[in-house]
Amino acid sequence: MNQEKSALITEGLRESFRNGTAKVASRVCYGYTHDASGKLVIYGPEAGVVRWIFSRYIAGDSLGKIVDALSEQNIPSPSGKPRWNREGLLKLISNEKYAGIVLLQKTVVKDGKQVKNEDAVSQYIYERNHSPIISGEIYAQAQLARFGRSKVMQRGPVMKMDW
Repeated sequence: MNQEKSALITEGLRESFRNGTAKVASRVCYGYTHDASGKLVIYGPEAGVVRWIFSRYIAGDSLGKIVDALSEQNIPSPSGKPRWNREGLLKLISNEKYAGIVLLQKTVVKDGKQVKNEDAVSQYIYERNHSPIISGEIYAQAQLARFGRSKVMQRGPVMKMDW
């Protein structure tokens, strides 16, 4: 695809982010499904698992312990595999969608690779986009627990020097 066409597509996507019509905001993740009009709605059986995962993580269980417990309960992963993995759990715990929030432009393409958006372009937040599975407070507690367990945070804050 030529660069001009790619730029037009990118600008069209960003315009949909700005005006609130982005279909990607309604992308299904574990614990949700679509209703007849295409809006995100809670899918009960999976939503219960999501709540349980957050509660166990906040209570101090490691990702490995949660993986083992899900396996013992015969709860398949979102991809249908019999066993969850730590990376998938961490992505679930990090996903603000479970608190009813959608954050768009989390990643950008740089030099042909998808990378985390660190102020490269504007991000768009849709609050109360859909019904939350967990409260904002529980989501915040999980993020505090996640950052508290990270190796970077255990070494201490990183100072950025602008010379």
